[in-house]
Amino acid sequence: MKRYVLSIVLMTMFVSTAAFSQEPGPEDIEHKMNLRNMQLELEKRESEFGFQEKMRELELEERRIELERERRPQEHPRHRKHHRKGGMVPFVIVCLVVHLLVAVWVYKDIRERNSGSGIWIVIALLTGLFGVLAYAIVRLGDIRRTKS
Repeated sequence: MKRYVLSIVLMTMFVSTAAFSQEPGPEDIEHKMNLRNMQLELEKRESEFGFQEKMRELELEERRIELERERRPQEHPRHRKHHRKGGMVPFVIVCLVVHLLVAVWVYKDIRERNSGSGIWIVIALLTGLFGVLAYAIVRLGDIRRTKS
C-alpha cells in the first residue's frame, strides 16, 4: 500500500509540474498582446484625461483672475492717480473762473448803481453762486425801496 500511495504522490507531482511547464501557445501570446494593448490604450486615455483636466483648471483660474480685475479696477494705484488728476483739475479751474466772473459782475453792478459796498465782492469771491444769490435778493429789495 505504501508503494501505491508513493506512486500516486509521485504521479501528481509530475503531472502538476508538467501542466505548469507547458510552453505558451499562439493563443496565449495573442491574448497577452491584446491585454498589453488594452493596458496601453487605458494609460493613453488616462493621460489625455489628466491633460484635459489640467487645461480646464487653468482656464477656470484665468477666468477667476479676469473677474477679480473687473471687480476692482479702482485698486490699481496708477488708475486712481490718473482718475483724480483728470477729474479734479478741470473742475477746480471751472470753479475758480465762475467765482471770478461772479465777483466781476457784482463789482460792475455796484458801480452802475452807485450803491452797495465792497463786502459783496468779497462774499462773491468766497462763496461763488451762493453769494451772488444773496446779493441778488438784497438788490431786489433795494430796487423796490427806491421805486416807492
